Parts: sequence; structure tokens; C-alpha cells
Amino acid sequence: MAERSAVSGGVPHYDLAVVGIGIVGALTLYYAVRQNPGRRVLALTHATRGVGATRLSAGFDTPTGRGSAQRALAARSTALFTELSAELPAVPREPVDTYWLVNRDGTAALDESLVGGRRTCPPTPRQRRMLAETFPGLAHGDDEVLLASPPMTVGSAQSLTDLLLDQALGAPGRALWEGFRVASVRRVGKHIELVATDGSRVTADRTVIAPGPWALEGPVARAARDRGARVKKVVAFHVRSRPAPHAPALVLEDEDAFLLPDHNRGHWILSVTSPDWDRGPDGPLVIDARDRSLARALLARHVPGFLPHLSGGRVFSDCFTPGHLPLVDTAGDDGVVMAIGGSGSGYRLAPAMAEDALKLLDGRT
Repeated sequence: MAERSAVSGGVPHYDLAVVGIGIVGALTLYYAVRQNPGRRVLALTHATRGVGATRLSAGFDTPTGRGSAQRALAARSTALFTELSAELPAVPREPVDTYWLVNRDGTAALDESLVGGRRTCPPTPRQRRMLAETFPGLAHGDDEVLLASPPMTVGSAQSLTDLLLDQALGAPGRALWEGFRVASVRRVGKHIELVATDGSRVTADRTVIAPGPWALEGPVARAARDRGARVKKVVAFHVRSRPAPHAPALVLEDEDAFLLPDHNRGHWILSVTSPDWDRGPDGPLVIDARDRSLARALLARHVPGFLPHLSGGRVFSDCFTPGHLPLVDTAGDDGVVMAIGGSGSGYRLAPAMAEDALKLLDGRT
């Protein structure tokens, strides 16, 4: 189905425009055309698809929540991921055994945070031997405890984004425009007009804006700031030691860090919590001495055998919202919905965020 020009001057018009083609935007498009296969959809990105947090995400899905609202989102996303895997067998998603190092006084809170009836338990002697072999020098303080949980999952946010876009855009009347940086979004008559920084225009009946770490720039910047959104640097180091085929993940709960095997690249990912706030995705982002000092201190305290193998890594930005609860809300017009605030968990909460964005556009809360 060809584009139709509903605005004078031949401006292309679509039923739905999605701004930002990371994992949230890709899922929004996929769900939109699954609901209505005849829907004309347009994907807009200022660069290429899947940039930013999506491209560099570790893809580690731990169905947990800091509060009841986030737990509900996590539970719904897990169910939607399972549904996706059934619909698209090529979805990259595998189980990974997971262990937790947590303060003894925090075990009840950890169990409460797990969704789906999951609970932790002490590792068996065999599991302890395996952990000692996997994480050389594994140690913890007297006030900390090591726990096992049911397996979590690990996937590839970038590969899933590519798969979803191929599925969603593979028909007439659906398009992807790269290099279209949206400067403004406004209602013009019955339509939403999107204007790029170079003056290019397109209109749509409805629009979802899922800008990831670019939330504080462009058309929803003011709405995002008004709701307390900020951007923050995210850092993940590489530990150059090849994981065993069935190596588990280790979550350092109180440090908000984890060690995750990356079998495709033959190393470990050490995700740490950077202290650097207000570092946008277009500014200079580097792993600095403070980040490295933090990573080295974590390894020295818990897995000293990995210290000689600590090397470079990946650094990017993400949008964080108060309480780390994603924000899906209208932005100045009932026909414009923003879906922001992955807060470092955008991949694992993306299905619920995308579903909520479309519900809101359809007038369903």
C-alpha cells in the first residue's frame, strides 16, 4: 500500500509514527501491525536502527521489581517475551543459571522483588564447588550470603530489535526513515505533524516517542524533565576470561552490579553502576579512572581471580526516572505518547512499555 498524502504539499501520511527505533520502538511497531495488519506505520530514527542503549545492552533479564508497580511490569514483560518466543522461534533468548550475593538482612527483600513465585535458596555443595571454579577467589563478608535462584534469561536486544523491525516493516505501507531527527511534534488539524531538524515533514494519526537516552532532547524533552527524568552514564567492563559453556551469572545485589557470561564474544560482562549523572548520549562518553577503580574494587572484594583479566568495555547513556519506574504517558496531546525511562532495565521492561503505549493511544489505561 503506497503512502497517501493527506496534507497539502504532498506530505506523506501514516496511521502511526514511532520515533526512536530501539527495543521499545521496535516492539511498539511489531505489536501495532500484529493488532492491525493493514496499519500504515513509519519508523523514524535520527541515526540508524537500534543505536544507543539497545545496541550495547547486555540483554540480562532478571524479572524483579523495586516496588509493586515495577514488579507488575516485569511480570508482564516476562509473559510477553515468552509469547514472542513462541511466535518468532528466532528470538534470541536463553536461560542462564543465576546466583545472588546479598547482605544477610536483605534476603527477604530480594525474595519479595522476584516475580512469578520465584524464591532464592542456599546453593548446594555441588553448586558451591562449581561457583568456586567459575569465579576464582569467590568471597564475601560475614554479613553477606550467597543464594541460588531459578534461572533467569539472557538475550540480544540488538538482534531482537532487528528481527522485530524485519517482521513489522516487511509489507507495503510500512517504512523506516533513518537520519530523520525529529525537532518538533504538534497537532495540525486532525493529524500529528512531525518536523525534522532539516525541515522535512511527515504526518500521522498517532505517534509514539521512544527516544531512549535522547529523552531530554527533541519533542518530549520538557515533559520528560517535568516528570523528573535524567540521563546517566552506564558502564559495563569486559573480563577477558572465557566462560565455561554453562557458566552462571552472579548478581552483586547490594552493589547493583553483575557478572554475566558472554559466550558469543568469549568473555564476561561486568556491569557496574556509574556515579556519573547528566551525561547525554551525544557527549563524550568514556570509561574513566573512577569507573575502573569501582570495577577493580568490586572484583578485589568478591572475585579477585578476575582482576588480571579486567580490560575495556562498553559505555553509553540511559534515561532514568524517579523510582526507576518507566514513564508511559501522553505528551501534550492525546495522540502523542512518550515511552521513556528504561533506567538501565529498558530491555527487560520493553514489552510492557510498548504494550502500554499502544493501549494509551487507543484510550485504554
